[in-house]
Amino acid sequence: PSYRIDPAVPIGLAELARPAFEGGGLVAGDTPEIASASMIVNPGANAAAQMEWTYALVGPFATVPDDVALTDLQAYWNGTAAGLPDFANPPQWVLTADVRAWLAATWGEPAVSVLVDSPDTLVDSLWNTRPSVGLIPFHQLSPRLKVLTVDGQSVLTRDVDLSAYPFKLSVGVVGSDDQGLQIANNLAMNATIPPTNRDPSRISDVTMTGVTALVRATAWHMNLYGFDYPSFEIMPFLQTADILHTSNEVAFWEDCPDPELYGDLQFCSQPKTVQLLETIGLDVVELTGNHVNDFGIEPLGYSMLMYDNREIVYFGGGRTTEEAQTPRILTTPDGTRVAFVGCNAVGPATAWATIETPGAANCGDWMWIETVIQTLKAENQADLVIATVQHRERQSYIPDPAEIADYERLAIAGADIVAGTSSHVPQGFGFAGDGFVHYGLGNLFFDQMDFIENRQLFADKHILYEGRHISTVLFTGMMENWSQPRPMTPEERAEFLQLIFDVSSW
Repeated sequence: PSYRIDPAVPIGLAELARPAFEGGGLVAGDTPEIASASMIVNPGANAAAQMEWTYALVGPFATVPDDVALTDLQAYWNGTAAGLPDFANPPQWVLTADVRAWLAATWGEPAVSVLVDSPDTLVDSLWNTRPSVGLIPFHQLSPRLKVLTVDGQSVLTRDVDLSAYPFKLSVGVVGSDDQGLQIANNLAMNATIPPTNRDPSRISDVTMTGVTALVRATAWHMNLYGFDYPSFEIMPFLQTADILHTSNEVAFWEDCPDPELYGDLQFCSQPKTVQLLETIGLDVVELTGNHVNDFGIEPLGYSMLMYDNREIVYFGGGRTTEEAQTPRILTTPDGTRVAFVGCNAVGPATAWATIETPGAANCGDWMWIETVIQTLKAENQADLVIATVQHRERQSYIPDPAEIADYERLAIAGADIVAGTSSHVPQGFGFAGDGFVHYGLGNLFFDQMDFIENRQLFADKHILYEGRHISTVLFTGMMENWSQPRPMTPEERAEFLQLIFDVSSW
């Protein structure tokens, strides 16, 4: 007796089911009519084992378009060269054999080139054939890929209604005789075969933002228009975060004078401006900034007390060197443990913590922070490690070579995400080891308006699934009125992403 697995069945599911078929005394065959048991797509309600596989439409992370209309995608598959107008050039399809078979059965044989590859090398092939698109099982997503929305729907959104989403595949096992039915029933009770590869309850996120400095013109406008004024346009993006981060480079101080539109580079923030951080729902604040001790050590101690009273976790700075170097672990709604550790590589020395005084953690020779990262991973203290750095600031989209080397060493040490949080200019991306590196996020709430590159900004929503970083969604913004970031227009965003991707370390 034989079993048959439909060519469109996901490769991963087929490999999980094969031992059950063969352990039940069946041999592989390819004739449906004589198979005792079959694993098929769209099996109907009578299948003993039912599974639903969700796929994501993807391109390399350095893909500019965000959304694709299903009708355009199907037209492109069927030979309409201009079917995907948002791509500068027609993209290469890259698919595994099972997905190609599924699409061919659904849309007909492709009229364009389709590169068929194995799951192990699919991501590399997508990068090597840019521009490119493919479909990948949700649970196999990688930070090296960008998930494209389809008719505005994103599989990365936890509560999205996917009832009409086109790239879901139902799989089931049916038996045609007693032996086959027994195997099908056994598979239905087999805990090693999940009923789905996308459990919404296991999707969570961490949103990383850049420089916050509630001073000068930013604070002046807050006093004029309200303390939540800077958040008005960016709030829809920030408010969905499970864990929200920013790097507040400036300490609060009870004796801080009223802000002026223009001022020097010695900063403090009035305590009442903390209302903005409360409004956006800030969960974790980074204290690696080079202005944390501008008015001495007392304001930073006062600030940490303010954060403690508001249950805002801080890291990268502390009352002593030991506290500043201590990682902080937060937990997402599904129980994923996210560790934050950060340091300041460039000073000034007055900003660094000592064994007795507060300040930012000094990166020093980097060995201590590498050890912290390695320990967090080796001792299973966290599922995800995020390392952040206050580094050399330069007026360029391209990071300094020393910055690149330092960030890469943290990723190679085991950090899943490395973020440059001090650059007032958004900078490019890279990958090192198994880590995702963003060299510069730009400003979040800071009054630099003189140059376009200071007005532009990123906020990175890192998507986690079952405790693993699987994707990153980029918010692109533009500072207005010295205080209020807004979403970029589609035209601004496309131009900006192309610029940043062109200077990135791929």
